[in-house]
Parts: sequence; structure tokens; C-alpha cells
Amino acid sequence: MMSSPTKIKGENDAPPPLPLPALAYQELVLGDIIGRGGFSFVYEIKNVKLQEIYDTGDEEAESRARFAAIFDVAHSSSSLGNININDDDHSSGGEAGVVVGGGGTIIKRHPSERYVLKTLRPDLPEDEHNKGVIDLAVESQFLMALCHPRILSIRGHANSDPLESRYFVILDRLANTLEHRLKVWRRDVGMNSGYWLGPCFGYCCSKSHVLRRIWMERFEVARDISSALEYLHRNDIVYRDLKPDNVGFNIEGELKIFDFGLAKRVTPADRSGDDDEGGGVLYNLTGNTGSLRYMAPEVALNKPYSLSVDAYSFGVLLWQLCSLSVPYSGFSCKMHSDMVVARGHRPSLDPTWPECWGSLMGTCWSADHRCRPTFEKITIAMNAELEDWTASAEVGGDFMTNESGIIRGVERIKARRGKSVFKIRARMDGRRLDADTRLATREGATERKHDVNIV
Repeated sequence: MMSSPTKIKGENDAPPPLPLPALAYQELVLGDIIGRGGFSFVYEIKNVKLQEIYDTGDEEAESRARFAAIFDVAHSSSSLGNININDDDHSSGGEAGVVVGGGGTIIKRHPSERYVLKTLRPDLPEDEHNKGVIDLAVESQFLMALCHPRILSIRGHANSDPLESRYFVILDRLANTLEHRLKVWRRDVGMNSGYWLGPCFGYCCSKSHVLRRIWMERFEVARDISSALEYLHRNDIVYRDLKPDNVGFNIEGELKIFDFGLAKRVTPADRSGDDDEGGGVLYNLTGNTGSLRYMAPEVALNKPYSLSVDAYSFGVLLWQLCSLSVPYSGFSCKMHSDMVVARGHRPSLDPTWPECWGSLMGTCWSADHRCRPTFEKITIAMNAELEDWTASAEVGGDFMTNESGIIRGVERIKARRGKSVFKIRARMDGRRLDADTRLATREGATERKHDVNIV
């Protein structure tokens, strides 16, 4: 049975929760499958029916009873009597829909459900099954150790060995992912951008206050992601899988990073010995890890790399948040390798964006890892930008140097909806940029074996 490890703490982190309950699969009343990932299924939890034979001690019995009582309240709204529940210990993720990572999507929530069960898919071939077992074990260990308001909370786990096929974890439910929000923002920007009346008159009937709010929301998301990654890097953890599918939101709209199957805590033993002076420490870690669209060149090239690979991913994601477009849209894996990894091609910066935005993106996705900023610096920059915007709004100032740039960007988004030669060429390539490198590739492509060094 897995015990809860000591929490990694950081400044301004959430308070430590109660001991995690260890439950038997038979004690959970599960609902429908509401999420599917490369290795896992996610089920809604409708109820918990404890069996005393699984109690192993007073402290564990109390922890299990406390968790089950939450479901009693949800179903009966009755008094808990002598069981004292601190809602803050169990509700940081809200009562929402669901997401699993690795391309998994979760849909809508039921008002009475607050948690979900994530377990291994039973239909995996043997090789994928072994990868999935390790993946879930790695994720559960990280979630038990991490404690940050922008990282998804684990609420319980199976009372079995984490390397067993029926092992599971209980997580907070999420309402949606950043992938979903990007689509909503894109729709809302299009609906509120008004009508183009020509270069003399510009746009008519645009709802600038709505567009400003959407900009603020997107930059707050970027700031929260940066804060979570700053926390991970302070604790020598490289995330390696930053992408919209792995960023979720609970019902209160709070951002949560999840899917830690590719995370790795680096140690001195991982050092490559090829450190660049002034460029941080390089480690011998698994290459080709994550999704190519957001993968740093040195990872794609199987070279030693540092924690700064997460900064590269952040730079690409920040561009996506600002442009509401998919980076490297239509690129095949070969095109990505030739143009992005080998030649240093990057997404085009909108000339109407403030110069500091483009500068931040450019340093984050620099091919030279020594040029990339730390997340401490990124978070400071994001907070400063948000403070400037807030102060400008309070005095009625312009939200951006050129607010019409928001709207002109919408027109470019609309123009990209048609077919492109990139998309046609990409269909001829068996692998796509969003493919999870943990999964077996199609016939004829190189399959990446799971490397235990990432554990």
C-alpha cells in the first residue's frame, strides 16, 4: 500500500491536507466513463460505501470515514454529527466536469459529484499496459508530494500497490481544459469584434470592454501557469508536458495543472557533465518526451537538457494564448523537425502586440537554452503586466498600445480557417504534432520505448 509522502512546500502554497484515504475498488460506486486518455479511463464517483474489513488503523479509518461523509452530505444533505469536515481540505478543485491529460477530454459535471477516479484502461496491449502502470504510479507519487493552489489535488488512492493493474487515484473534478477555453475565447472574440468598414473608419460596433476582459483572462491564465511551474522548478522538477490539454479549470474557474506522468525530479546523478557556463545545469534525461508542438529542440534531438525546456513550452503556449491560433498549424512531424527543430522557425509575432510580449516569447522559445528566463522572472513579468493593465483600466486608459490590434488579429484568425498546403502535406505523414510520445506510433514510425529514468 502506498503511503502519503511528505509534502513539498513552497512560499504561498496551500496548507497541507488531511492524510489521504486508501480505498478498495469495491467500496466505490462508479458512474459513467467521463474521460479517456492514452492510458487511462476516468469515472465519476457516485458514492462511497465503506467496508470495515479494509480499515487498518484508527487514523486511516478516520480518514476513510471523513471522505465517505462528503458523499453522504452530497446525497442526503444531512448533518455530519461528530465527523468534523473542513471543506477547504477537500474542495480546492471544485465540483466540475473532467479531464485526464494525454489528449483526454472531460465533459460536463453533475452537481452532486466532486471527485473522479482515474485508473488504467483495461484494453491496452501488453507494452502499452506496462507504460501505463508506470505512468499512473509516477503521477500519483508526484500529486501526493506536491502542494500548490495551481496544481490538481489528489484526494485518495487505492489500498494496493501502485504497480498493480487495478491501482487508481481519486482526483478533484475539472470543468474543462485550456483547450476548450481557447475555443470559447476565439468564438467570443469573433462575436464581439464588430464589422470592418475599411481603413478610413476601422471597425464598427466592436465591444472593446469584452475584448479587454478576454485579454485579461488569458494573461491571468499565463501568469497562473508560470506560478505553478516556478513552484515545480524550485523543487527541481521538470514538467515536460505543458500544453492546453494538461491545463484544467475547476467550477470556480481556478486553474489547475495536471497529468504528471512525464514529470521528473532531477538529481545530481542525472547531470550530464556538459553544463554550459552561466547556462544552468544540463541533465541526461529521456529525449523525445511530451508533444512535439510544444517540445524544446534539444528534447526532440535527444540531447541533454535543463529545466528550461518548460520555458520553451511556455513561450509557445503564450503565443497561442495571445493569437488564439494553433502553433505550427498543419505541420507534420517531418516539417516540424526540418523547420522548427533544425532551422529555428517560430510562430510569427503580431506587430500590434506590445514589444515586451514578443520579447518574452522570443527569449522563452530561444534555441539556446541559456537565453531562456527562469519562471521566477516570467512570473514577475506577468504580474507586472497585469498590474499595469489593472491600473490603466481604473483610470480609464487604453488597455493596449493599439487596441484595434485585438480586432485585426481576429480577422487573421478567420482567414486561417481555410485549407492550407501545410494541412494537405501533413495528412501524408503518419505522426502528428499532438501525438503523445508515451504512446506507440503507427506502423513504420519509430516507437519510443518507455524509459524508467523518467520515474
